[in-house]
Amino acid sequence: MPLYKGTVEITGGGLYKGTTEIENGLKTNQFFYENLSTISWVAPTGQGLTYSIPTPQTQTKDGGVAMDTVTFTITNAAANIQGTVAIAGMPPGLTFTQVNSGAGLGNTITITINGLMPEDSYFNTLLTISGVTGSTNYNAHFLMCGGGGTNLGAGGGGVRTSYGSVSGGGAAAESQLAMVAGQSYVITINNPTTTSTSDSCSVQGYNCPGSSGYVVWIARQGGNVSIIGGAINKTVLGGAAGVNSDPNPFSGASIHRINSNGNTGGCGGGGRTYSGNLGYQTQYGGGGTAGQGFGGGQAGPNRNSSAFGGGGGAGGAGGNAGNNATGPSIFIGNSGAPLTNSITGSNYNYGSGYGSGQLSTSNYGAAVAASASPSALNSDFIEPSNMGVFVLRMPTANFGSITGTLNIDYTKTTTGTETILTIFGGNGSANGGVGKQLTYTA
Repeated sequence: MPLYKGTVEITGGGLYKGTTEIENGLKTNQFFYENLSTISWVAPTGQGLTYSIPTPQTQTKDGGVAMDTVTFTITNAAANIQGTVAIAGMPPGLTFTQVNSGAGLGNTITITINGLMPEDSYFNTLLTISGVTGSTNYNAHFLMCGGGGTNLGAGGGGVRTSYGSVSGGGAAAESQLAMVAGQSYVITINNPTTTSTSDSCSVQGYNCPGSSGYVVWIARQGGNVSIIGGAINKTVLGGAAGVNSDPNPFSGASIHRINSNGNTGGCGGGGRTYSGNLGYQTQYGGGGTAGQGFGGGQAGPNRNSSAFGGGGGAGGAGGNAGNNATGPSIFIGNSGAPLTNSITGSNYNYGSGYGSGQLSTSNYGAAVAASASPSALNSDFIEPSNMGVFVLRMPTANFGSITGTLNIDYTKTTTGTETILTIFGGNGSANGGVGKQLTYTA
């Protein structure tokens, strides 16, 4: 109870004689005591969210002195909590602050209460929360693999993923995508790009331009794959094209005598030597892209022989071609290993380099040899394994909607409580530019 001198309340939380606090007093023959107050709490309520019990749950102090700081948290494992907290039922004289931590599903709001102890006690104080909402934002696993390159020593498509422990190029797996409810994300799988061509004229008896047997060998950089929308902007590169012969090789017997380092890409391409009588040559593999794939292998040193370093893969570097001083044989380094991942529910290999002992060209983003095709430059990219791919894996309860702007080609499957959206690239009916594109709205 408050203590008065006349009609004026004595405040400050304690009664003193000089500097000594009076713990109890006596009026005539009746004791009176200083005014201690108690605050205790129960778990807050409101808006269907999860609240911890304010801590410390109970404290007793002189009225008017600083109370011990009290905290509690607001969470919802199935939602992203957003907004400014409002609280009803707060004892007088107390204030609070709000701190948000985390992003996406299961984020946390921490409330901190401070102030002076009230003169009266408040037992089992129930706070009612308003002003915040739990959106259906969610985290989604992803895997994106670029298209594989073509020609000898080509690199596999680069790989980026959050699923499992390892991404392309030996990097650690990335964080899941924080998908925002209502936000649209454009997923694009580009066609390959021609790097160089090699005419077959005067080579191994092939016919020259104007004849029905005239062919062109095509080296291609695999197409890039991307997802763009809101705060998300990720791209993975296609595999490096293999080193081709002279793009305009109407020079008779010298047509294949080319020396070059390998091309760069998501996974790098192998170097190529064909030194003839020009002395020993060494050509180095092109680099892969950090966090996507490994580099290609070197070729040589070689004399009087043709050699290709193996194309790099998402899971391993391309091998070096062997040395050879006199023989005419073509030597090809080992292919770079793909990255194996089970985000679709089954193990697939992604981003296999081209070379000796190549693995799993039947999966995605694998480098392949250029084929001998009619002179039309768009007719050789027909291997399904070459295509890029994009995979999203998310809680089925949160799956949004799909629209498309160009050549939609996808599958939608479920496993347990999750839905898997797989968007495929094309078979290269066009050269360069967008091959497949799909818009996913969270």
